[in-house]
Amino acid sequence: MLAALTSEFGPQAVCDAPGGRHADRAWLRDQVFANREERERLEGMLHPGVLAGLEAARAQAHQDGCNLFLAEVPLHYEIGCTVSADLVLVVASCRAVQVRRLMESRGLDEPIIEKMLRAQWPIEAKVDRADVVIWNDGCRAALEAQVLTLARQLRQE
Repeated sequence: MLAALTSEFGPQAVCDAPGGRHADRAWLRDQVFANREERERLEGMLHPGVLAGLEAARAQAHQDGCNLFLAEVPLHYEIGCTVSADLVLVVASCRAVQVRRLMESRGLDEPIIEKMLRAQWPIEAKVDRADVVIWNDGCRAALEAQVLTLARQLRQE
């Protein structure tokens, strides 16, 4: 993948770090959220491999006899719902909480966060289409309670 990134975006798309070379996420973020075509080009490189890995994991889980396969697909709707699912669960929070959490967890600044969020469907549209919504504006205990409630409901079905 690093060779493909370098070929498509130039040598500045990768950087050296402890443990070897890796994608320069900050540089790529600046590029792709400033230009829709660049973002679509990067997504076109990444999504097929991610989706293939997801399907391989699903097949392996089925082969192993798992009765539940859960996959996190952050851009499920944006990529055209190409991931087959028996149940689509959206974990949602208000925009202010999304921004705060991205600032805290990834060290991003508000302008790039706003560009990232504008590139996605509004959370309200995702909530409208979801089979199940877990609201995650509160504390961890509230989130865990919702997850446990959902798990109990799914076990009863």
